[in-house]
Amino acid sequence: MSSLAAVNFNGTWSLDLKASDSPEQMMKRMGVPWIERKLAASTKLEATYHQTEHLLTVTTRGPGFSRVETFYLDGRVEEKNEKRTGPYTIRTAWSKDRKQLISTSNFRIRNGKNAELIVARKLTKGGETLVLTQTLKISGEPDEPPVDRVWQKRSDS
Repeated sequence: MSSLAAVNFNGTWSLDLKASDSPEQMMKRMGVPWIERKLAASTKLEATYHQTEHLLTVTTRGPGFSRVETFYLDGRVEEKNEKRTGPYTIRTAWSKDRKQLISTSNFRIRNGKNAELIVARKLTKGGETLVLTQTLKISGEPDEPPVDRVWQKRSDS
């Protein structure tokens, strides 16, 4: 175990749509239907993070939407299966400096190509802003710029 303390993401966060990049182009590359891309780009979301030494649970809610994700923080590879994405693997671990939590998911997109989605979580502005940087890599396709989703900590959390 590193002697550096890990970042604490605990709290409730609200998606700042104005400060965030639209995920629409990345979702299009993944084969997500048009209406779902439009909703993802414009829906106000709230996420509650509960973090322990070994586990991060993220509950994300929006109008007509709720999702609970759990991430083991020790770098183990987990196999998961969702109705929307099908089977995939995910590995979550701290960056060397323990300032970012990086989740790497491997899956196949609708056209059968292998894809990798890297989500790096970090705190900025004294812990009041959570930035999720999403990078999608698709086998045989050029890389596109990462997508930043910016979340502001709710003052009551």
